[in-house]
Amino acid sequence: MENDELISEATDSLDGYFEVAVSDSGVFLKVFSPKGDGEPVKEPAIVTELQNREVKDYNLTLIIRTVKEATGEPVQIAPPPQPDAEPEVQILVSRDRLEANLVIIVPKRSRPLLLDEVLDKIREAGVTYGVDLDAVQKAFQRPGLRTICAKGLNPIDGTNAYIKYYVDLENKGRPLELEDGRVDHKNLNTFTTVRQDEVIAEKIPVVPGTAGIDILGQPIAAKPGKDITLPLGKNVHAVDNTKIVASIAGQLMIINNKINVIPIIEVKGDIDFSTGNIDFVGNVIIRGSVQAGFTVKAEGNVEISGTVSGGTVEGKNVIIRMGVQGMQRGYVKASENVVANFLENATVYAGKDIIISEVVLHSKLFSGKKVIVEGRRGLIAGGQVIAGEEIRAKVAGTQLAANTDLEVGINPLLREEYQTLRQEIKKVQHNLEQTQKALVILKAMDPSNIPKEKQEMLLKLTKAQFHLVGQTETIRNRISEIELAFEEMRYGRIKVMDVVYPGVKIVVGAHVKPIREVMRFVTFYAEDDDVKVGPYK
Repeated sequence: MENDELISEATDSLDGYFEVAVSDSGVFLKVFSPKGDGEPVKEPAIVTELQNREVKDYNLTLIIRTVKEATGEPVQIAPPPQPDAEPEVQILVSRDRLEANLVIIVPKRSRPLLLDEVLDKIREAGVTYGVDLDAVQKAFQRPGLRTICAKGLNPIDGTNAYIKYYVDLENKGRPLELEDGRVDHKNLNTFTTVRQDEVIAEKIPVVPGTAGIDILGQPIAAKPGKDITLPLGKNVHAVDNTKIVASIAGQLMIINNKINVIPIIEVKGDIDFSTGNIDFVGNVIIRGSVQAGFTVKAEGNVEISGTVSGGTVEGKNVIIRMGVQGMQRGYVKASENVVANFLENATVYAGKDIIISEVVLHSKLFSGKKVIVEGRRGLIAGGQVIAGEEIRAKVAGTQLAANTDLEVGINPLLREEYQTLRQEIKKVQHNLEQTQKALVILKAMDPSNIPKEKQEMLLKLTKAQFHLVGQTETIRNRISEIELAFEEMRYGRIKVMDVVYPGVKIVVGAHVKPIREVMRFVTFYAEDDDVKVGPYK
């Protein structure tokens, strides 16, 4: 009974209260009257509630009347709330107009955004090609997400015309090397010869390229390929303006970037008083020998069936089927390789390799890369052998302790060129400095009063300056190349397959090792400022 009385007393006295409802139809207010001794609703409480709910444009008079009547019925006191901000659609077009990014920003209390509005904005930005509807939908569903909404079509650049060769130009003048590293002296690949009417090369035509299109619907031009003229030299002709065909049988040579077929000079016997000296732009075949005091020079390859006996031979590759009896006179020099059966009292230079199948006796050999003496005997005895990268032999020295110097890590031709270039660049730099000083003086003169001869001098010196700058750059680049080659030569090797006798001196770079006892199956190399000895491999 006591509880019922308490509930009755509580419900007999209730304060009035109100409710505010906000919808698309408007803002509605309900006010309920108090009971018993309860307090009625006050207008300021309703106004505070409306402000908290960011309701504006409410009718205060109507609120006062509704509070006064307090019927509990809904009364519209304000129109539907209007959004405070508009949604933003950002379309960002890349500088090359090959891509557009889309970002949708929907602020708080923004009105709803329709997908069609987004598509209209993309069209208004001029984007008409490559629109990705899936990417647009993704950005629409996730405001704030950046998507690539359109992509253009890249142009495909054309390709340059080029010359395709149908002959092997890679292995000229170099003997076939077997899998085990030995050299097959029967396959020397000496010359590249062609038959009359043989197709030597063909011009593969230019490809023009395919235009692209940007996202604004504008075409993008492709870079066209560059055409070339047929490199026609001597004794060749064109067929269908694309194929290069040999007009005669002969030796194929590339001279000044043009294809030439040069007749081969062939001497049936010796080079002696009956033939005189030979100096030829192409290749030379000598069926006999080169006798003492005579000279054979060729810009191409030289092949000699007999010997070089005190004569001089120069060529790109020099192949001597028998060997060289130097007799302490003359020399053999090749810009690439020298191949022979034996050398005795000879002097031989090669830009790349010297390959001897039998013996090297009391000779001087200078090779830019390798000296290989690995035939049946494979002997180096007496004299001096210098190679940039590697010396290989079966036997080095003799039981009689003949003085034999083997040196690697030194390219004498490169070292000579390097020293010459260092002197040359000093002269060029001095001339450049003098030229620049003179130009400073001339340029300081009043241009309106400068005499004609001074104007001509200014022009000449300006041209000379450009030439000297270019010359300096060329020399510096070559010096850098040689210094890089010197660095690579530090890893030179001397390999002896069978035996090294006392009397042999091993030099690797700046390090020297005299041989004082018989050694077998060894490799010499430089490490930790010393010459190390390892197994032959």
